Amino acid sequence: MLTDHQIIELSKKMNIPLGGVYFKDQMPEKLEVNKAYFVNLQDSENDDGDENEGTHWTFLQVNQYPKGQIEPIYFDPYGQEPSEVLVKNIKDQFNLKLPHTDKDIQSLMNNACGFYCLALGHFINASKYRSNNLYTDIGNFLDMFDDLNTSCDFKKNEYILQHFFQAEDPKLRREIDVIKDTDSIRKEDHKGGLDMMKL
Repeated sequence: MLTDHQIIELSKKMNIPLGGVYFKDQMPEKLEVNKAYFVNLQDSENDDGDENEGTHWTFLQVNQYPKGQIEPIYFDPYGQEPSEVLVKNIKDQFNLKLPHTDKDIQSLMNNACGFYCLALGHFINASKYRSNNLYTDIGNFLDMFDDLNTSCDFKKNEYILQHFFQAEDPKLRREIDVIKDTDSIRKEDHKGGLDMMKL
């Protein structure tokens, strides 16, 4: 699983406007709009007071449009609902419900949750194919992947995911295992990413 430091570094390379990377119990009470938050579903400490390492990355973003309209979204690659902590946070700050995606695109056989969240963050914030409407762009992102509640083709989803981390120049492209260390992913390699795919 990606560490918080790797997510911060990859967010820079992928032009994701990062608001922060947190355990769910450490989320700030006041969120910045138009920023991406990577939220680990584990609390920062276990019942004995020892630090936890994290279990699963999810994604939260709240967009505010020029006319003031605010739209939040929560994404879990497994398609699960947000924790009550996040629901309360959005309700308290914006007086809104927190919509969430319900499509399961991540296989239980890998630990690529951070990569799926990074791919989504890139697509809705930096892709040249985005519409700049949060919910439309989330839908377009999810449409690329099979729902693993109705399909067994998790390899297709991993194949698509890998293209978010490929070089724009085909000559520079190489095989990327979504579970391998991310130190070999360079900014110049990422430029373009999935934007270069003809979908």
